[in-house]
Amino acid sequence: MTKRKKPKTDAAPAIADRLLTLREAVDVLRLSTRTMRDYIQRGEIEGRLIGGRWRFRRADLDAFFANAPRSSP
Repeated sequence: MTKRKKPKTDAAPAIADRLLTLREAVDVLRLSTRTMRDYIQRGEIEGRLIGGRWRFRRADLDAFFANAPRSSP
């Protein structure tokens, strides 16, 4: 009988959740795609281009939402 090796615990931490696509991020924040792209361009929402496609961490979207103004002037 062979035993399977356990993964090393000292390895780099894995991404907690899977990365979200632009469409999924838009759905989470309930924004239009154009508005989302404007926020990305201004640096207000952090995202990464991976393989020519935008990807977002849920934690970054939650942080954006938490820091958004509660009402518009």
